[in-house]
Amino acid sequence: MTYKIMIVDDEPANLRLLERLFRRKYNVITANSGMEALRLLEQHDVALIITDQRMPHMTGIELLKQTADLRPHMVRIILTGYTDVEALVEAINCGQVYKYVTKPWVNEDLQLTVSRAIEHFETNKSRHELERINQRLSLHLKELSQGFVRAITDALEAKDEYVHGHARRVSGYGVAIGRRMGLDDSMLEQISLAGFLHDIGKIGTPDHILLKPGPLSEEERTVMQLHSERGARMLASVPEMHDVADAVRYHHENFDGTGYPEALYGEQIPLAARIISVADAYDAMTSPRPFREACDHETAFDKIQSCAGTQFDPEVVQAFGSLETIAQIRRSIAAGSACLRPFAASISIELEEAPLSELMLTVEADPMLAADALRAANAGTSADSATTNIRAACLILGEARTRVMVMRSQGQEESNPLPEVFIEHALRCGTAARLIAERTGIVDPEDAYTLGLLHDIGAMLLCNLFPAEMNEIIKLKEDERCEREVAEFGVDHAQVSQWVLESCGVPRALTAAVQTHHDVMRINAPSALLLHVANAIAHADEPQRVAALDILGSDRLALLGLSRFDLASIHKSTAAAIEHQLAVFS
Repeated sequence: MTYKIMIVDDEPANLRLLERLFRRKYNVITANSGMEALRLLEQHDVALIITDQRMPHMTGIELLKQTADLRPHMVRIILTGYTDVEALVEAINCGQVYKYVTKPWVNEDLQLTVSRAIEHFETNKSRHELERINQRLSLHLKELSQGFVRAITDALEAKDEYVHGHARRVSGYGVAIGRRMGLDDSMLEQISLAGFLHDIGKIGTPDHILLKPGPLSEEERTVMQLHSERGARMLASVPEMHDVADAVRYHHENFDGTGYPEALYGEQIPLAARIISVADAYDAMTSPRPFREACDHETAFDKIQSCAGTQFDPEVVQAFGSLETIAQIRRSIAAGSACLRPFAASISIELEEAPLSELMLTVEADPMLAADALRAANAGTSADSATTNIRAACLILGEARTRVMVMRSQGQEESNPLPEVFIEHALRCGTAARLIAERTGIVDPEDAYTLGLLHDIGAMLLCNLFPAEMNEIIKLKEDERCEREVAEFGVDHAQVSQWVLESCGVPRALTAAVQTHHDVMRINAPSALLLHVANAIAHADEPQRVAALDILGSDRLALLGLSRFDLASIHKSTAAAIEHQLAVFS
């Protein structure tokens, strides 16, 4: 194989000398300036470049720095007739120069240097090829693992909606605990996966046991306990999931050796399993189930702390106790949205004389007021009689109470810089959700509007409680944003939104849609997919961008019974409706 080498020098005599020296063995390309060299490098796959240092317009080192991205594996030699130690040392340390040769050079020495440089190029090229193969294999394994996780998620959601939401929360709590313990990214990823998959063995648990609305019998408890080993066997066959499988198998082991399946104790239990054990117990206690009410944060943590050293690893319990963010979020929701800074829309209705019909418009246009109205209207009512319709909530409250609520909200000072962004998007999402519901009949259109209007209320709460952190997080893309929120707070804004909606009396069947609507690849519930599409429509600035969304595959749209033309049409209708709504308040 004949290698291409490039020689760069602004002196024609040097170019001729070096070309004659190497042309019998190599394919030599010459350039009389740095700019010409860069142009030629775009056309030729060069193994080695030899450049003079002192050239007009662009020095040799400057040229080599610019070639680093263009030809990363090319070997670089610099010729210098003077001492520029600082620049040369910097270039060598940065990997931009393989070797430097002083002028005048010795032909035999330079030929030997070039021969060794070509060998170095071959080594680099082979290593890079091996790295590319490894990267492809790693990506393939990751895709296999992700495909498996998606399939398991589908099965979990179909089996029991609670199990799916529980899995997401345990994963988030586990990652947050791991971060507080200073664990590295690899370990955090393992905890995240194990937390999400810790209950996959329940796929094989009979429904009459899994969904039983009461305490289990001894025989039923024995059957239920098989889920950890069953889940571990399912994971053991998946590439790169052996550690995750161990965490799943042992997450019911107790720190004092009284757990199952193998009665391990202390540090015999994998750390990921010890962390998931605490996260699992906390979420089980703080989530309502058909056979019992949920505990508040303080009660749940007190119970966990009392079992430190017996059921739980004391170090993990201590790390969990340092997650003050979850306690703040839970307390704020329990106290009601009055604890939040208001996000009142900018409207000019004369409140003291406005009839209830106009007050309803005000409440419908403000996520925080809508949440207040639902919470107040549903207070003390059963789940069966609770309303999700914002206008119905105002009717229940009556004109006087609704007026007081609106006036109190508008009389307070807004101190968060993000409210208008949230409100406009919330209005668009609510309107789009209502229009989709009208076309598809998946949910009641007014329920859909409530979900769309309030889907980001958790983000509003996080922005109020943790403004410094959220001012940075809010700028990220959706997936990155959710990951950062989980890492910082233990939960993402979608989960917080679900909690807020539940506190307002919205049925769990609808709040579950808010929790999962960001993950289009894991959504099977039509109401969650409806909300996802409404959110995408609200974010798009042109109808064509909605119709061209690649992530919304034909299978996803088929679940809704919509076409891409329908999406563009709904976008146009949403924009027109929002323009009219804003005109009412102007």
